[in-house]
Formats: sequence, C-alpha cells, structure tokens
Amino acid sequence: MEISIGDHHWQVTTFGSGKKVLVAFHGYGQDSSWFKHHEEVLGESYTIYAIDLAYHGAQSNLPKGIEFDELYARRWLESILSKCGESQIGLLGYSIGARIAMTIASWMPEAISELWLIAPDGMPVSKTYRFLIGNFLGKAVFKSFISSPNFAFLLLSAGSRSGLLSKKVAAFYKNEIASISKRQKLYDTWMAYRTALPNYAEIHKQVVRKHLHITCILGKDDRVIPLKRTRNFAMKKIGSVELIELELGHNLLSDKGARLLSDYWK
Repeated sequence: MEISIGDHHWQVTTFGSGKKVLVAFHGYGQDSSWFKHHEEVLGESYTIYAIDLAYHGAQSNLPKGIEFDELYARRWLESILSKCGESQIGLLGYSIGARIAMTIASWMPEAISELWLIAPDGMPVSKTYRFLIGNFLGKAVFKSFISSPNFAFLLLSAGSRSGLLSKKVAAFYKNEIASISKRQKLYDTWMAYRTALPNYAEIHKQVVRKHLHITCILGKDDRVIPLKRTRNFAMKKIGSVELIELELGHNLLSDKGARLLSDYWK
C-alpha cells in the first residue's frame, strides 16, 4: 500500500489481520520491518500499518527539507484513514516513533483511540534537542556537526568518563554519528520532525475524557529511555496510563521484547 502527499510517496507495510488498526512508527535507524516481531503478539487483534520514517527504509529518497508539521501530519493521517476506511485508529510508536505518535494524537485527537508507546522518547523532550532544532543558533551548531563532529565526540567521551552517560549509551551514540552519511541522516531526520513535540495537556484531556487509552511499555534496564524518569513523567503529565515493565533494555522492538510482552499477558 502507498499513500501520497503531493509529490511525496510513503510506502506502507502491513502486519497482522485483526479488525482494529494500528499505524506504527519505528525508531531511529530502523525500518518498518522491525514490527514483524510483534505480529504474533498483536496480529490477531490488530492490522498494523507500519510506515518508514522520513529518510529511513523505503523513504530514504524523500527530498531534503520535509517538515512533518501539523498541516503535513493531518494530510498524511487523512490519507491513511481513507486507505483503511476508518474514522478512528490507534498509533504504535517506538522511541522517536512514540514521540511522533503522541504528537499526532495531540494534533488530531478526534482520530486517535489508543496509543501504544514502546520506550517513548520525549518524556520529557530534552533541552539539548530543543536547542538544536528550535532556534537559529542551535540549528547552525547542529548543521556544522555534519562536517565537523569532533566536539560531539568530545562531549560523548566526557559524558562517559563523568558517569552522566553509561559507556554502552555513549558507544551507541558514537556509532550513530560515525560517518558523514550517518550524521547527515540524523540531521535530516531530526529536522523533518522538529515540530513533532507532544502537547501533553491535550493528551491528558483525552485520557480524562476516556477518549484515549495509553499503553506504555518500558525496559527495566533501558539506559537510553530511563524507566523511572519516563514513568514519573507519564504519571504526572498524562495520568491514567497502563504501564508494562519488561526485563530488557532499550531494544524492546525485538523478538525478545515481543516474547516478554506475550508472557506478560499470559
């Protein structure tokens, strides 16, 4: 299946055959195929429409400079609703994909009935991220890092030595910016979704009205999206959230993550 927004074409991969619809967003550096792990767990109840993020997978050749803002997201979601013949659907997101899902739910609450948030980024949105994508100086600094990454590597090393970052997390981020093509991809992706910042007051309102059900799946050993901080933020800003805590790290969108989730419900 494919949806089109002007000249932009978005490929959709389908998993499962259930009556309810989940539109799914993977994490940074992945693609839609990662949702195959959860087909067995969710596929009887849901049909999952998995879509690659901008500049990932089938969307790698999208033109530079796309901004997934509220207007674009509305056109995008309306195309999905038209294709699947539904007026309301659920959203599933992992890491940055969960932040995008929450943003769409706060922009178009009338169209979203449930959220599945796996290791969600954006609870809260980091100050560093807001600086790099939110003002002229930050954007200039961020763009310069594509060709001159030494300062970023220095910060990661300092964070690791000081204990602010675990060695594993620092190594993860260093790998993600190891080449100029990876740094360009990071820049393009972050800039495409720079306005995709959730309105938690709107999400809370929909939860209180019982128009929106939220399931939040967290890894007890996650160093990238820490469980305690994310759990506390969710309970404070959103309120009624079904929390599932699994004996795993950040790699929850995996075969092991799906098995643990299946065991949790048995």
